[in-house]
Amino acid sequence: MKHPSPRNSVLAVAIVVVTVTGCAAPVSHEPAEVRPAEWPAAPVPASDEKVWQVEREESELLVRVDPAGPMARLGHSHVVGGAVLSGRIATGKGGQSARADLEIDVAALEVDRPEWRAQFGLDPELGDEAVSGTRANLLGKRVLDAANFPTIAIRTVAIAGPDWMPRVTARIRLRDQVREIAVPTAVFRTADRLEAVGRFEFGHADFGLEPFTAAGGALRVADPIRVRFRIVARTAGG
Repeated sequence: MKHPSPRNSVLAVAIVVVTVTGCAAPVSHEPAEVRPAEWPAAPVPASDEKVWQVEREESELLVRVDPAGPMARLGHSHVVGGAVLSGRIATGKGGQSARADLEIDVAALEVDRPEWRAQFGLDPELGDEAVSGTRANLLGKRVLDAANFPTIAIRTVAIAGPDWMPRVTARIRLRDQVREIAVPTAVFRTADRLEAVGRFEFGHADFGLEPFTAAGGALRVADPIRVRFRIVARTAGG
């Protein structure tokens, strides 16, 4: 939104949800299945598994949030993201054995690059004050609290379905909260390169959030929140 600092982690949750697909990518707009969960133990690759390292500079996530309500024209749509993903993926003989252990570098998140806004059909140029204010709110104590929680962690716990389009279940740790989410995905893989691309949507209620509101509810953050991503990972020899 334009100026105020949200009471709830609207942008934070959007960014977390997209990273669930670090080992695969949703292929359609579909509400996510979200529920509270315990944080799982770190996966340890077996000696016969292939390990893929996420290529941070080649991977990208983009999250769009929009204003809603009778005064929506006074707010701004924003696009948040960047090359912020790191971690590794271990795969065995079948796609259902894949496991991912990923992180988001919270401090590296960017807001409203002109080329990102153009991709979403938004005016590429937005005032410096609106951009810097949105990023300060995002990283501040009331939302992501980057000073105390510099990373967001993601670990997969189950994969089902065909190798080319599995359903990936992962758990996400944002600040001191853990949620589990299952997302249909699409995977493209060669001998030494794994790529995942896609998009999906989810709503505030999935994480028990109240959308930020102002002016007595006449201006608020809209549902759905829209996510696009591309994840690239390579083997050590690649």
